[in-house]
Amino acid sequence: MQENFSIRPAETEDIAGITCLNDLAFGQPDEGELVHVLIEDGDDLLSLVATTPTGEIIGHIQFFPIDCVPASETVKFAGLGPMSVHPRCQKAGIGGTLITEGLAQMKAKGIQRVFVLGHKDYYPKFGFDVAETAGYAAPWGGPYFMALTLNPGGPEAGQLIYPDAFGSG
Repeated sequence: MQENFSIRPAETEDIAGITCLNDLAFGQPDEGELVHVLIEDGDDLLSLVATTPTGEIIGHIQFFPIDCVPASETVKFAGLGPMSVHPRCQKAGIGGTLITEGLAQMKAKGIQRVFVLGHKDYYPKFGFDVAETAGYAAPWGGPYFMALTLNPGGPEAGQLIYPDAFGSG
């Protein structure tokens, strides 16, 4: 189904709608809870929503900070996820628009590299590459773990430290 939509920064009153959307899109509460904890813990770099003209939230993307050790210089790394689109609205360009807009804002904020654990055939369309994760140790790996360099700088290798919300730190 084609939807008319607009993208805007998420607001505090959107959290319940974002949680419901993630639960619906992923068929489980894990991703919705993850977004909630990232926001509660202050680990929210950027949260965008796609809304219909009536204000219904039909898409969401979350970016969060990632640290890297050892770091001999300033680290400005981010993670992307979760990203969700209402099942009735998928394949209408909403996810791609959220990713493109989110990456543009991350680049403008000086983020050096963005990491994602996602679909191996989808995220490479936006420049993400498994090869970009070489040299980084993380709680996960394989063909679903990718990165995209947005700005120069940052360490070229190290241990990635995710926010506590991921239960890996």
